[in-house]
Parts: sequence; C-alpha cells; structure tokens
Amino acid sequence: MSFLAPLVGAIAAAVVIPSLVALYFLKLRRKRVEVPSTLLWKKTIQDMQVNSPFQKLRRSLLLLLQLLILAALLFAVARPTMFREAEPGQRSVIVIDHSGSMSATDGPGGGTRLDEAKALAEQVVDTLASDGAGQAMVVSFAEAARVVQPMTGDVGGLRAAIASIEPTDQRGRIGEALRLLEPFAQEASSGGAGDGALVVHVISDGRVHRLATDEQAALPGADVRFVRVIDEDAAVDNVGVVGFSARRDFDRPQVVQAFARVVNYGAETVQTTVELRLDGRVLRVEPIELAGATADGPTERSLQFDFVNPESALLELVVTRGDALSSDNIVRTVLAPARRLRVLLVTSGNGFLERVIQGVGVRELVVWGPEKYADQDPMALRRGGWDDGGVTADEGFDAIVFDRVTPDAVPAVDSVYFGAAPPLEGLAIRGDDDDRPQVMLDWARDDPLMRYVALDDVVVASRSRVQLPEDGEVLATATAGPTIVRVTRGGVRHVVVGFGVVSSNWPLQVSFPVFVSNAVQTLGLGGLAEAAGVSFRAGEVAVVPLDASGEAAVYRGPVELRSRPSEGLAVVPRLGRVGLYDAQSEVEPPFDRLAVNLLDEVESDLRPTGALTVGTTEAAAVSGGEAVRREVWWWFVLAALVVLALEWLVYVRRMHL
Repeated sequence: MSFLAPLVGAIAAAVVIPSLVALYFLKLRRKRVEVPSTLLWKKTIQDMQVNSPFQKLRRSLLLLLQLLILAALLFAVARPTMFREAEPGQRSVIVIDHSGSMSATDGPGGGTRLDEAKALAEQVVDTLASDGAGQAMVVSFAEAARVVQPMTGDVGGLRAAIASIEPTDQRGRIGEALRLLEPFAQEASSGGAGDGALVVHVISDGRVHRLATDEQAALPGADVRFVRVIDEDAAVDNVGVVGFSARRDFDRPQVVQAFARVVNYGAETVQTTVELRLDGRVLRVEPIELAGATADGPTERSLQFDFVNPESALLELVVTRGDALSSDNIVRTVLAPARRLRVLLVTSGNGFLERVIQGVGVRELVVWGPEKYADQDPMALRRGGWDDGGVTADEGFDAIVFDRVTPDAVPAVDSVYFGAAPPLEGLAIRGDDDDRPQVMLDWARDDPLMRYVALDDVVVASRSRVQLPEDGEVLATATAGPTIVRVTRGGVRHVVVGFGVVSSNWPLQVSFPVFVSNAVQTLGLGGLAEAAGVSFRAGEVAVVPLDASGEAAVYRGPVELRSRPSEGLAVVPRLGRVGLYDAQSEVEPPFDRLAVNLLDEVESDLRPTGALTVGTTEAAAVSGGEAVRREVWWWFVLAALVVLALEWLVYVRRMHL
C-alpha cells in the first residue's frame, strides 16, 4: 500500500491527535465554594484531583475508540492506494512511446519522460495476478512499431523487455502500433483464445502523429487507457528549431541563403540568441525574444541568413539556451559545393533538343548515339569509368536524356525519356488507333518538375498514353490518358514523356525549355535541386552513393550506422538519433557526413494533452497512479463509521450505568 498525499495526512495527524489526547487531560474546573466541613464532600475532592492536568492518564475505552476513528480518517486523508491486480484471464498490452518528445528531461527527478514511462510500465507489470492468471505483452512505437515482448505471464521477461527500449528522435506514429494490436483486439471481441478482457495501456505524453490511414485502425473490445507521463499542469520549457533549409542562388551559386523557424512552446517569455556556424566557425549571432505560448498556440520567429561559401561545409544553426529538449536546439546540413551539371543526351539526332539542354546552364553536354550507349556499363555512367573512344572518363553523369531511344538496361542515373520508356516492370507506352491529336487536360503544377510549366496550348499529334505501375506518379494527363509520369526504383528516378518532342508543338512553347531545365536540375542535383545541402530527419531512410571502393559506407556519430548496397546505391536504415555522422571510408562530399535533425513541430511541442485518439477511440488522459493503482480511502471512512457507532454504544451504556 502507498499514499498519494502522505504529507497532508501527517500534518493533520500532528494537529488532531494531540488535541484529542489533551481533552482527556484537561477538564473544566468546578466553582470554588466555602463549606463548613468536607466530611460529605470526599467524592467531589476525588473528582477535582482527576481534573488536574498533571495527573496520570487513566485507561479509557472511549479514548481508544476515538483514536481509532481519527486514525481511519487520517488514513483516508492521505489517500491510500493499492495496485490493481489483473483479473483471471485478463491480457494487458503495454504500449510505450519512445519518440523524440519522450527524451525531454522534465520527468520526475530530472529524468526523461521515457524513464517515467518505463517506471509506469513496470507498475503495470506488478498488477499481474500473483497466481499467473494475468498476461501482458510489450510494444514500443516511434516511426515504426515492434513487439518487444510477446504475450506472457513471465514478470521477469516483461521487465527486461521494458528496460531494453531505447530512446529515439523519430516521430511517434500511434497507427503503426494499432496495426500490430488489431488481431489481439479482434480475438478478444470475438471471445477467441484467452477469452479474457484486453486492456491496452498507451504510455505516452500524447504528442503523436496521426495519419489519414490511422483512422481506419480500431481496437474493438479493448479497454484503452492513455497513461500520460506528465501532469496536466506541468510547466513546459522548450524553444526549438522546427524549420531549416539552405538554398544556393541560381545565378550566383556561391551565395547561400539559410532560412529557419524558431518556436517557443513554454508559457514564459524567452530571450536567447541563435548562432549560425560554418564548419564550427560562428558566422552570425542573432538575439531573439519570443513571447510565451497562449491558448491560440506557441509563438515563433522566422530568420534568414545570407553568406558566401562555394565549397562543401557543415552548416549549423544553434539555439544557445538550454531547455527540456536538447535535440531541437541544433540543426545541421552539409552544404554541397556549388556546381553545374554534366548531362548525357542519347539520340539518333535532335539538334533542337541539344541546344535547349545547353541553354539551361549545364557545365557539359555529351551526345551519344544509341549504339555507343549500348556498349557502356550502366554503373560506370554514374560513378565514372565509361569508355570515351578508348579514353577512360573519370567523371560520371548527373542526368541522362533519352530522345526516342529505349535502353536495353535500366540506367543507374536519374533520367528523362521523350517518346521512350526504361524497361521497368509495369511501365510502357501504349499507342491508339485514333488519329486525332490530343491536348493536355491537367498537370501537377506544384511538383518541382512541373513548376512554372503551362501546357494549355500543347497539342500532340499521336494519341499515346503511358501505362504506369502502382508506384508510378502521374505528372500530366492528356486526352488519351497519362502522358508524363515519374517512377522511382532503387533510389533512381525515371521521368517518362509519352511522346517525342517532334510530334508536338511543345518545342514552340515557352514552357518546353522551362520543363527541360526543371528536369535536368531536379534529376541531376537530386535533393540539392531544392536545397543547397544534404540533411535527413530522424526516422528517414538515407540513400547515398557508394564509396570509392564500391562498398557500402559505415558512419559513426551518436550511434554507428551501417549502410547496405542496393542497385548501385548505399541504403542507410531508418535513422534513430539526431546528430552528425562521419563516413569511415572515402565518400565524396556532401555524403561524407550525414546530418540528422528532429525538425518536427509535434515532437517539439511538449505541452501536456488531455486525450489521445487511439484509432476510433478517444482515450482521456489519466495519471500513472490512476492507471495502475486504485484508491482505497473509502475503506477507511467506512471503518471510521463502524468504530464511531461502537463508540456511541459504549457511551450510551455508560450513561445508563
């Protein structure tokens, strides 16, 4: 048994118990009266001696009963609790959130929220019936969910599973955990194996991401309890960077523009400074003041920094003030060196397309016929080492443009195809017997490839359409169907235009060179087309080039990351912790360092939540004590009433005697 308010009970006991005992020491003195003789007043003299406050306290049944009444009431004031025991056949699921916000150090005793979650999970394990009738399983979730311990009655195994859960800086996605638990909930609702109640304890701070697909998940027949690891009135102290990007000027690539958003989630006004660092050297210091968060939301400040740096470098933005969550106080990106692209054009002859590509600002354009391309190693085209008339070229290509040429093998370089398609399963160009021309109906105006591209006046002579696989994306649709699509396989992007440029009036439109520029820049620069550097968010899978030896790279930082080769690229599994990771082998910049950031408004917002939507269930927040303990104060109140009745009977009996 434990108490929720032991201090209150102790203070009350220190006041009322001495007061009760004092009443039995101190009695009212009688009025002094002079009498001629004390012969007839011996009994009165004895009573006066008893009334003396310094006389020895006599044994009193009434005093004992009254002390028992007070003790029972004082126990009730201290709010005694006991662990809830699992009912026979009951199955419990302990779902522990170990996402980025759970690393906040505002838990009890300065520990993290995850530490508190583990302590509460262990208390849930303690509620299992001592005879082994109850069972439990442990599930953890962040960007992904996993079963840490299957359903078991082994308390030791459950405790070890809880202790093994490590903190991450990933997003908390509750839907991933729900999909793991659905079979157990359906089994419980249908009265299947282990036909006891299913109790789901979601131990979290409530800061989780909910996707549209999560609304379809449900836990029928389960008693869902949201165990909140932080009190509702807890003070929040966190200022974090929730947005950060860096771009190079298109006309002056040596100029870098950095943009950031800094948010204050605490209730107090904060004054701090933000430092912009380049390879550890401070470039700018910006003092900022952020008002406290209100009911309408937190306050934020947008920042912009311009500087010159043509080379690869580590760019950092640091909030110098310490708070409860350190992972969002610093963000990093590895700047790529300013460069222009090398492009390969594979065509049987198209001088117009050649001039357009040269006009979009590429560093070098190499033109090959279909026969020469067929003699090359597709992997060498990306890394370098292809044969240029008996001379081995050191550099690879950033992008390839195929003009009415279908390659025999899928290239390992991002490519765009006019009137052709790579040999990918499910991807093909289908013709139509109808000779009527077709016009464009719609296109993805917000996609980087189609930005500033207008297709209203484009007319295509052939009625062809692109048949695309399930993982394909439609960028433009014409009368006959999809006509510009994108397919990504193994980290390599393939953009297919379902007609040749000479079979349309598109080359006569201003939008054609705009599209070619978008395609070359977006495909050739990859992620650098929209940013000047390379960075990742915790929870993402990083795809980087192989190192110089052709082997997957190993990165060391807060933890060790081992990549695996896949179709000419190195794939780094889901990133768990923020920080800077250095390659342990020769990898070309900017991929020689991996910058991993939090950059998540949900995880940075540490304010307590009142409820958590778990699938189709709205679970109100309860404290850890409410979830795993039950208050038994009413037992002591009932005991006090029973003893009070007994005391009344003793008093009445004495009065009659």
